[in-house]
Amino acid sequence: MNRCCPEISRRPAFDAPHVGEPLDVVFDAGVNLAHTIAAPTVPLKLTEHSRRMAQRIYRVAERVYCAVGYALANIIFVVGDDGIVVVDATEAVSSAQRIYEDFCAIDPRHRELPVKAIVYTHNHTDHTGGVRAFADEAALESGRVEIIAHRSLMDVVVNNANLVAPILGTRTAYSFGALLQPGATGKVNAGIGPVLVVEPASFLAPTRVFDDRLDVTLAGVRFEFFHAPSEADDEIVMWLPDLGVLLSAEVIQGECLANVHTLRGTRYRDPVRWYQTIDMMREFEATHMVPAHGRPVSGACAVADVLSVYRDAIQFIHDQAIRHMNLGMSPDELAETIPCLPAHLAEHPWLGEYYGTVKHSVRQIYSGQLGWFNGDPATLDPLPRSERARRTVELMGGPKAVLVAAQTALDGGDWRWAAELASLLVHIDSSDGAARRVKAAALRELGYRTENTNWRNWYLSAANELEHAYDQLPFKGSSAFASPDVLRAQPLRNLFQGFSVRVDPSRCANVQMMLAFRIADRNETYTLEVRRGVLRVHEHTSLTADVQLALDCETLYALLGELSTRLPASLADGSVRLERGTPVLVQAFFDCFERPTGRMPVLAAR
Repeated sequence: MNRCCPEISRRPAFDAPHVGEPLDVVFDAGVNLAHTIAAPTVPLKLTEHSRRMAQRIYRVAERVYCAVGYALANIIFVVGDDGIVVVDATEAVSSAQRIYEDFCAIDPRHRELPVKAIVYTHNHTDHTGGVRAFADEAALESGRVEIIAHRSLMDVVVNNANLVAPILGTRTAYSFGALLQPGATGKVNAGIGPVLVVEPASFLAPTRVFDDRLDVTLAGVRFEFFHAPSEADDEIVMWLPDLGVLLSAEVIQGECLANVHTLRGTRYRDPVRWYQTIDMMREFEATHMVPAHGRPVSGACAVADVLSVYRDAIQFIHDQAIRHMNLGMSPDELAETIPCLPAHLAEHPWLGEYYGTVKHSVRQIYSGQLGWFNGDPATLDPLPRSERARRTVELMGGPKAVLVAAQTALDGGDWRWAAELASLLVHIDSSDGAARRVKAAALRELGYRTENTNWRNWYLSAANELEHAYDQLPFKGSSAFASPDVLRAQPLRNLFQGFSVRVDPSRCANVQMMLAFRIADRNETYTLEVRRGVLRVHEHTSLTADVQLALDCETLYALLGELSTRLPASLADGSVRLERGTPVLVQAFFDCFERPTGRMPVLAAR
């Protein structure tokens, strides 16, 4: 660490060493939602990381407050002359309301000032989901409140809601341990925050967007907004020139190594753009830095140090991955060859691998640059996984011999090998209870020993899945990615386009027909054309559909996701009217689509 940036150790409850000048705690709730008690099933460093997450509000500089530890993400308040600017809203309305109450308890004058603007630093739900604590449609329509974001934010929101919400919902639950009990044998912290608060997310669409830069005065405070592609392509940061404060969003992902790749899944995060964004931020020479996760940093020297090592860590991961890719290495070989950062970076307090890891980041750089093919033609068209596993197990002496070997590895503490061996048996027969038990036990032991929260939560969640803990868990996709608010915030065409990824070609290999939705209260018509396994959406077309349904917008929103099963009742009660075609044709059209299972996708037990 830079010598002019000493660690400052403060001693209030739940405190932990901190980089930079002492922080001004103006509200201390006296609680920590992360698990802070040492235990044999939690690495000591991970417990120490939890102690950084005390639920507090810090006064960073004149006018700027940051609430840490209430949810996964922070909320930042900038107190202006005649109002307040809210930067990010956490993932939950309940958390945002609690933060606002505590913020107002600091100074009664805070409650007297209206919220003038809300900023979404990027599209992720932990930054937008609590927005209704501060605004509603009436406030936006009247102009009392505006919501500022990058122009591309809504594109990502629409994609996640309409195309990949079910699998993203499942993988997000695994990544953040949403299905685990808190504590020493479950979720400890969420890496970038104490916990992901699980409740239906609210959402309101931005009212002011920009491309590269926006200079604006909000509530009497000068803001300079900059596009900052990094962990999200729509990321933005803010520079408050009169206060020397940099609001760094999630370009800096809290007091841990950046997730150059996220295990829950996302589009390619370009590490070059990411560290170049940090270089842009370094030019401000800020006195204070307030991230969207983790505690603020005060002192120009400390801010410069954190920004410097953070960008160097990201560049190291990128450059060394590319270097070894050019030597012909595969993704797995990259992870073996570049397992960690060099010591001077790995030991920095802001680069612990509690959230991102070098091992899973180098794999995504390979995929982002070269795609899935690892260069070995044997992997171009391999045997089906179950057949490959069956033949491998036969060569190893049969299922009984492999199970004995897996149990022996488990008993001997060779948990990675035990999990691999048991996986072969599960691939052959997912109902093999003995194999599932060995794999679950091995994954659980691995989870207890990793310092990375994402890895821990995946290990432990998968162990539960193998033990049938989630078999009867109701599942309707993701309330975060496809919440009612998100659905209402996007054009109707996008909602209908979501039908395209639910077409089952085996049901409609020879079907060509069209069904039109006439949205009566909007005077809009959308025609869905099924063409032998592919669906196309036509808007305001002159085509004559085989079937036409008429309904209002609210009825459509209420039926989405369960349209095929609830439509007969809606036709019977008149909320949906059949204007052309017959009930038989309606049924034939919806028979072209897969039926929701109502259960989570199976990940580890297959």
